[in-house]
Amino acid sequence: MFLYILDLKKMDFIESESLYPHDIALLIDNEEKSVFFYSGTKSKEQERKIGIELASKIIKKFKTYKFVILEEVVPLKVQAEIDEMMIGDDIIVKVERILPMQISIFFGIGILIISLLIPILGFSIFGWNKPDIIFYSVSSSQFTSYFDTLILITWIGFGINCAQSICNIWSKKIYLVVSALASTTISLGLVLFLNQREFLFEFQSGSMESGIYIIPRLEIILFWIWLLLGCIGAIVTSMISVITILKHSEVVEKEELDADAIRLKSRPTILQDKPPVELKEIEHPE
Repeated sequence: MFLYILDLKKMDFIESESLYPHDIALLIDNEEKSVFFYSGTKSKEQERKIGIELASKIIKKFKTYKFVILEEVVPLKVQAEIDEMMIGDDIIVKVERILPMQISIFFGIGILIISLLIPILGFSIFGWNKPDIIFYSVSSSQFTSYFDTLILITWIGFGINCAQSICNIWSKKIYLVVSALASTTISLGLVLFLNQREFLFEFQSGSMESGIYIIPRLEIILFWIWLLLGCIGAIVTSMISVITILKHSEVVEKEELDADAIRLKSRPTILQDKPPVELKEIEHPE
């Protein structure tokens, strides 16, 4: 059997391979010369009326096909076809992966790389001198260089997050916009956090004046943990949008058809299977 689904935007039946509980459809059996009208359990009554009206206009022109509206009792052969084509509510319906979605994936990968790089480079803080078991010591120039590097990388990450947010807003998908904005907010928070520099630590008295900063080890550990948590937050929120795009969308390859092929594809099966010269309208007695 051939399956055609009602498309309300086109006000026509279009060919399909899948059937959903909310669909209005025609199942065409060319062997038995029958057209079965199907309305899903979740279909709307108004759509059903429109479907019957459109189907009737097609079928009434041909005397060789019988039009059957399926009610509670459905022929076993037709029910088997419906069961085979039916897709349940738990099946993921994929939308077309438009250009902003594709670009967003690449920005998401960039955010992943940056967010992994920051804690890895930040871990070098544990390589500072340890004058004893309680403190770390570092020169003012090494301290400045360390934070300059991290801040530069976080600014790059923030820029990539902003670019991903723009792409997600461009896609007009709310769930993508929310996740990207969350990632951007966390990324901005990291930038502001690192820009605190000396204010993040409680130096030993007099160490700043000497040019050698003495910092309690516990504060160093807590600083790196906060840095790691911020990067994890940026990764998770950004990857949510990437995974969502990959899971719920697909790249659609557009076919190039000539004018005759387009006209043929737009006609129901009962029109495709018969040459136009053989079709005759039913003659109604005057």
